Formats: sequence, C-alpha cells, structure tokens
Amino acid sequence: MPHYLSIHDEPSVPKEQVQSRWTNLAQESRAVWVKTWHAQDLTRRFCWWDAPDEGTLEQIFRDYEIAWTEIMPVRLTIPSEWRWRED
Repeated sequence: MPHYLSIHDEPSVPKEQVQSRWTNLAQESRAVWVKTWHAQDLTRRFCWWDAPDEGTLEQIFRDYEIAWTEIMPVRLTIPSEWRWRED
C-alpha cells in the first residue's frame, strides 16, 4: 500500500480534542495510521499513513473534521540499507 505524509496545523484545536480522535483513527479500516510526529509547539503534526490513495485520506480527515495543509506520497529510505524501500 502506498505511504503518505499528511501535515496538520491546528493551533486553535485543544490538545485534548486532538487526542480524542486517536482511538477512532487507530481503528480506521480505510487506511492505516502508522505514526505521528509532533512539532515542538504541538500544533503541527506530521502523520505517516498507508492508504490506497490520497482521496481516501482526504475523506477520512473530512469525516473526523481534521484540518490538513498537505498530503503527499512518500517513499521510505532506510540508511542502513541505502536504498529505496517499497513496502
């Protein structure tokens, strides 16, 4: 399944609201939420998803009322292997 990075910047959304979405997102069947990195200010999040396509992620974010600024397809590079990894 293709990998995607989604970028979310929601400074007006309380941390508790962001956290309350996690249980639902972890159980989402249309795509797999792999992990999230938080910027130091905790309002920006960078999320790794495995999904069939970008449109699926857009629909998931709409369904859960999650704002996003960008969704981009990405590939994983593993330094110890020094090659592109296609999972």
